Amino acid sequence: MRNFSPEWLAATERCRFVFDWERWMGPRVPVMPWVAPPAFAASRRIFLEKGELREFETGESLCPNVQVRNLIYVLSGLTGRIVATLEGQTGASMALSPPGRLATGNLNFMTGRAAIGRYVALTHTKCLVISHEATHGALWQAPVDFIRQTMAYTEIIGLTDRMAFAIMGLLPAVERVKSVLLAWALYYGTLTEENGKLRVTMPAPCRNHNLADMIGASSVTIDKIFADLKNHYGFRRSGDFISLEVEALQGIHAWMRHAEGEDATPMRPKWVADMLIAAQDVKTMRADEKPEIE
Repeated sequence: MRNFSPEWLAATERCRFVFDWERWMGPRVPVMPWVAPPAFAASRRIFLEKGELREFETGESLCPNVQVRNLIYVLSGLTGRIVATLEGQTGASMALSPPGRLATGNLNFMTGRAAIGRYVALTHTKCLVISHEATHGALWQAPVDFIRQTMAYTEIIGLTDRMAFAIMGLLPAVERVKSVLLAWALYYGTLTEENGKLRVTMPAPCRNHNLADMIGASSVTIDKIFADLKNHYGFRRSGDFISLEVEALQGIHAWMRHAEGEDATPMRPKWVADMLIAAQDVKTMRADEKPEIE
């Protein structure tokens, strides 16, 4: 599979919501499926100062010895977290870890228990690696706020996967695709108006065959869904970037809002356009940029 363009890499390396944290509650952004929010500023600084740089080619396993023994932070490229067994039997689910996120290591960094699944590079990827063992010593000597932020971040990753599993189990393929596009639009989308309609443009989340693996559908189904989005919502593809009318994402946004309930924190706005407009104004930072800690 060919690698993504330099323009795609540059767009995905810029992270929103690095600084937008309210103490240890996490960023003021709803939990989205398939993609967790970027790692919080203090943890990013540790990876950039202490992490060992490693590069992986497309299809290469991030954990060749099967068991996960490291925390891996993505600098550039794209990785996938795939439900699978040791024999290679795969389930109908994969989540994405673009730059600024953990590719793996959060599930078992305290207990060291087996983390079922496969973690692979979906394109040429650069990562920073820190062993679980090294993490333990630093964590217990860290300030209380850092420990709380660490716990909050790992919790948010778990809630992200839980939302994805709910969508996998309850919604048809077309809504699953829209949920992927909505999550990606929140983190990378820019809005424009065309013929009186609001459109969102973003780097493509992944290749179509990766998207099929994510939502448990065939490549034929994915092609049909995009054809339908083209006919009804002006879906377009230009190189490694895609765009469509924001209205296409309102239904899945409303479903997530209803699923979480009226007292969710933070509450999703009624209209998806309001959420995406607010997101594009958030300060961004490159995944390899060291944040200043106040």
